[in-house]
Amino acid sequence: MVSVVIPCHNCANFIDRAICSVMAQSYTDIEIILVNNNSTDNTLRILNYYQKKYPHCVSVYSEYKRGAPAARNCGLQQAKGEWVQFLDADDELAESKILRQVQLGDNYEADIIAGACLLKYATPQKTYDVYRPVDDDIWKGLITSNLGITSSNLWRREALLQVNGWNERFSSSQEYDLLFRMIKNGAKVIADEQFNTIVHFSGNSVSKTSNKERLEEILNNRIELRLAIKNELMLRGLLTPGLLLSIDTYIYSELVNNADQVSDYAYSLLKKYHLNVKLETVLKLKGKMYLKKLLRIVDSIQA
Repeated sequence: MVSVVIPCHNCANFIDRAICSVMAQSYTDIEIILVNNNSTDNTLRILNYYQKKYPHCVSVYSEYKRGAPAARNCGLQQAKGEWVQFLDADDELAESKILRQVQLGDNYEADIIAGACLLKYATPQKTYDVYRPVDDDIWKGLITSNLGITSSNLWRREALLQVNGWNERFSSSQEYDLLFRMIKNGAKVIADEQFNTIVHFSGNSVSKTSNKERLEEILNNRIELRLAIKNELMLRGLLTPGLLLSIDTYIYSELVNNADQVSDYAYSLLKKYHLNVKLETVLKLKGKMYLKKLLRIVDSIQA
């Protein structure tokens, strides 16, 4: 059995899409666990409708501690399946997603199937798609955030429970913190290169926040995780020059790409870490940074 856990917070406008994509799965041994997380719209009414219509496979719970990690942990505690599919309420799964990944997990005796996904961005100005692949090199994928995301991965329940599930203190980098802790604990990861998950983003994505304190918190989480990965690789004797370059490049890119919003923070950390990055990467990122500044100046003049 696969337990599909969907945390739900004020998602009345799109939760039907997520649930219907689960109902349409070619793999049928599924339970759906809907966790209401302090919704103030019609979300709970919709969840109760599905529970009443499909009482044999749909259950509804409430988690009052705010945040998706707490809601996911609530669902994890109720899950009965060998595998757990976490699904964000605004995402959807292709029909063959769960069947394919269960087969991969069983065939390779894996604990995590890291899946590729399609990111669909929608802003008032434009809509566009980004295909996000997975890396066959598990450590490199962990460093570069190319080891799947929450909804595109399939997780073995026992391996999740061994690390006590999601870290509820984190408000960002949640799935990569979980992946790292599971890999440290011995979980086996395999990559699924098929794009069977659609992840929807709107213009108010938290990773694009204009709140400086929030942005610094996000960057801190990302950087501290890469430094922890670096330490783990050193302890295991696995820190190759290529992986070290990936870590330094990731941290450098995060700081430079966000320097326009948190300049003091970004430049202090760039000075602190003495990152070893290829010259072509430096030139490319700084060129983008200066172009953004120029466009802002042009916009202010036109305004």
